[in-house]
This record gives sequence, structure tokens and C-alpha cells, in this order.
Amino acid sequence: MKSIAMGNKLRMLVTLAIFMLLFGCAPRHDQQINVVSAQPTDQTIVISEPAATPTDSPTPPTATPIPTPTPAPYEASKGVYTIAWFSDTQHYSALFPNTFYVMTEFFRDNAEPMNLGYIVFTGDFVHNNDDEQQWIVADEAMRSIENIPNGVLAGNHDMEPSTGGYELYYKYFGEHRYDDKPYYIKSFEDNRGHYDLLTLGNTDYLFVYMSHSPSTAAIKWVKEVVDEYPQRVAILCLHDYFTSEGELSEDGQRWYDRVVSTCHNLYMVLCGHKYGIYCTPAYFDDNGDGTSERTVYQMMLNYQAAGDYGGNGYLRLMQVDEAAGTIKMVTYSPLTDDYNMFDDGLELDARYWMDSSAEDFTIDIPWR
Repeated sequence: MKSIAMGNKLRMLVTLAIFMLLFGCAPRHDQQINVVSAQPTDQTIVISEPAATPTDSPTPPTATPIPTPTPAPYEASKGVYTIAWFSDTQHYSALFPNTFYVMTEFFRDNAEPMNLGYIVFTGDFVHNNDDEQQWIVADEAMRSIENIPNGVLAGNHDMEPSTGGYELYYKYFGEHRYDDKPYYIKSFEDNRGHYDLLTLGNTDYLFVYMSHSPSTAAIKWVKEVVDEYPQRVAILCLHDYFTSEGELSEDGQRWYDRVVSTCHNLYMVLCGHKYGIYCTPAYFDDNGDGTSERTVYQMMLNYQAAGDYGGNGYLRLMQVDEAAGTIKMVTYSPLTDDYNMFDDGLELDARYWMDSSAEDFTIDIPWR
């Protein structure tokens, strides 16, 4: 009986142990209860809900605007055209040929943005007219602008009588070079002089040229040409007209007395030869009523002795704005990318004491 009772007691203990394992039991007072808090801990893995699919297309990023480039001052604005002018390249032909090339290539390569209609050259291609290599440089440089209307004349260095006269000028820049151009109308003595007719904007122009040291017959020929076209705006292109001080030279006085003062449709005289940059207006009472109704702008442009490199490639751009009634003068060197050589206030050469007022200015169109 005792063994049976012991067996029953053992079975009860085993049953109780199983019951406690299945259904748990109260913890002891020194046991730690681990509770997961509402806030995530380092051991908590938080899984985010997937983002909702947007119903609208996302706003594209704003592109950074590309700034509009500012036109260079030598570029013509809408409705404006340019008449270019350069002179006295003799030191370039003799010593600095690249400068000559850069100047004419600038005209060629920027003809469209400048709305370039015509180019004036007022003499002295070379320094020594018996040195053919200098003429070859001038010839190569001028070929850059052979498709742009242009006119030339001979300066004193181009036709010096003691060293061959006009021989090489005729060879390289005689009438044969221009006689197939539609604007080239008539030559005087194998392009010692000539005249061109063309229309720029709303203006019919007459550009008439005569080389250095003109004969009486040459001056008479020019006057007859200008008088033949009274409805055209005449521009007289010479080599010698002013002295270095801006006064009329001996030949300049002849031109003034016989042509400038008497031809009522003449409004500009352009020259080189002496050192300096001038613009001197002259006023004429053509109808005798006591009031001056015609202004002639007499201008000289010659940088050949300024700076260290025969003039540094400066040239003049005359920007004609017919709507505004003005002509803006822009002086620029494509060699140095600089405007107005004398605007730094320095006396660059004892033979020049100009300031930028002679290089950068605006005039009223005198023929309006």
C-alpha cells in the first residue's frame, strides 16, 4: 500500500510540473520583467509604411538662365550700318605684318555683326615704295576684304618719285584690281584717283578718292565728279589735308578752296598722312542767306607713330544710325582688343597729345 501511495504522490508532482510549464507561474520578486516600450529602442526594428504614389507629376527643376551676351561696342545695333576707315599702315607692312593681317581679317570676320557696308583706306600702304616685299604684305592683307566694297589711294610713301614713283602701286592697287567691282565707277590715271557709288541704308553715297600731291587736273577731276552727282552724299578721301596741329596743309587749303567749300553735297573729308586724330567741322552758307546750312566734318586718323608697334592696329568704325540721325565714332584695335588708345590719360608719344574725345564721339548726320 505504501508503494502505491508513493507512486500516486510522484504522479501528482509530475502533473503539477507540467501544468506550471504550460500555463506559467508568478515570477519571483527578484526577476526582471522586460517590456517593449511604445518608443523604439536600439533593439527595436521600425518598418516605415510605403510612401503614397503621388497623383500629380513632380515639378521639374528650374533651369539656370543663360545670360544674354552683351554686344561688343564695335557691333552695330538693329538698323545701324558701319563705314570703316583706316590709314597709314606703312610700319605694319615694313615691320609688323601680322598687325596689318589682323586688322583686315577683323573687318572680314565681323562684317555681319558690324553690318559693314564700306571700308575707306587713305594711303601709305608701305614705308618704302621700292621694297616689293612690303607691297606683298599689303596685297595679302587687303585680299581679306576683297569681297567687301572698299576704296584706296596712294600716300606719299606709296609714290615717292625718287624711288620708283607709282610703279608698284599700279602693279598691286591699280585700276585692274577694282575694275570688275560694280561699285567702282571710274578711275583717274590708273587708280591715282577714282570714285565709288553705292547705297547704304537709305542713303546714296559717292566716295571720291585722290592720291598724295594732286595736280591741278586731279583736283578739277574730283570737283567735276562731285558736281555730277548732286543728289548723292559725297565723302572726299585724301592722304594729305591736315597738319599735325590740325590746321589745313598747303594741299589741304587747295582742296578746301576748290572743292570742299564749293561742292554743296560734300559732307566729309577723311585723311591721314600727318600724326594725329582730329575732327574739325567747317560750316558753309551755300545759298547766301546769311545762315550756315551745311556742315562738313574734316577728320584725320593716323596712329603710325603712337605706341611701340607702328600704331597698334587702331582703326575707326563710323556707325550710322539713320533713325536717330547720328554717327557714332568707335575707335578700336583688334590686335589688343582695346578701345581708344589715348583714354588712359598718358602721353604715349611726344608727337601725340590727344585724348579720347578725339576717338570716341557722336555727331549728327550732317546731310539730314
